[in-house]
Amino acid sequence: MNLLLVVCLILESAVALPRSLRTVHYESGSSTQKPWELAQFELAPFELRHMCVECTKEGVGSIYACSIKFDWDDPNANQSCTCNESWQWNGNSQTRGFLGRSYDSSTEYTTCRKGAVELFQFKFVDIFDLSNFSLSLSHMYRDTNNFPEPTVVNMFAQPNISLRMMGKSNTSITYSPARDSPINANITGMTI
Repeated sequence: MNLLLVVCLILESAVALPRSLRTVHYESGSSTQKPWELAQFELAPFELRHMCVECTKEGVGSIYACSIKFDWDDPNANQSCTCNESWQWNGNSQTRGFLGRSYDSSTEYTTCRKGAVELFQFKFVDIFDLSNFSLSLSHMYRDTNNFPEPTVVNMFAQPNISLRMMGKSNTSITYSPARDSPINANITGMTI
């Protein structure tokens, strides 16, 4: 029993140390940061602007030629690009595969921009209809602000997208965001 009491007192004194003895201080400019704060990244979300899904067809009974287009800005890397993809659609199906091929987690990404140490790519993940879907976004680039050379970072986001029908006729359908502000895609993962 005495041994248990001694162990408890040792643990209590270790946990109850004054704050100055428990915190390791690292000077970063004028502020003091704790080790767990230094391990955090303050990543801004990707910004998707001018998103538009448009489908057109020659006439009644023909297949729609559809496309998605959007501008993608990564404020963490000060890089941006324009993405687009095209597919065919019968105008009726709203289930998996309505884009002319089956979209699931194993579907390959569409490359928006590719450079020596930069790669923007996206793919559809869940598609409920042309106005309601989610994307998987991946941006790979050399990050010299947070890591030593030659570290390449790959950041991921998976935003849910809801668009509004902006126009419909017998030969076309257009969807865009309800307002002109960007769609923010929070970073959900990162590999280095």
